[in-house]
Amino acid sequence: MVEIETFLKGANGGFVQVEACRTPPPDLDYIEGAIRLSVDGLEIIGTEEWDYVDQLWCYIAEMVTKMQSSGYAETYFPDQPIRLSFQAAGSRVLVTAKIGEETKTVNASSADFLKAVKAAGMIFFRKMSELVPANSYAEAQQDLSV
Repeated sequence: MVEIETFLKGANGGFVQVEACRTPPPDLDYIEGAIRLSVDGLEIIGTEEWDYVDQLWCYIAEMVTKMQSSGYAETYFPDQPIRLSFQAAGSRVLVTAKIGEETKTVNASSADFLKAVKAAGMIFFRKMSELVPANSYAEAQQDLSV
């Protein structure tokens, strides 16, 4: 089972699930937050790996398109030396996060993984369109709708 939640970091430093946010982020140019991605209960990334979450979601949306066309995609977090990669392996996908010296890898059903990423990404971008209407995430939303 693939589970993905997105959090925004509030002015007090705490994390709030994006769906529960009612006010815009404190800094509209640098939207801090985190994505919690777990497969079968194993967390690959979470709130400890927080970063500029809107940029990270844009990178992940691009990765979805690239993985579907070439079978492999990777990106680094916007402001941290964390590498996230997706590797197609038949009907499965290997999801790997290299965080410092630690490497976490999970193997998920490609169909389940893509469905979860696309759904979570679209929820995030729809909410951001409400909270920060000046920012356009049209390209990322297009990547996730393919």
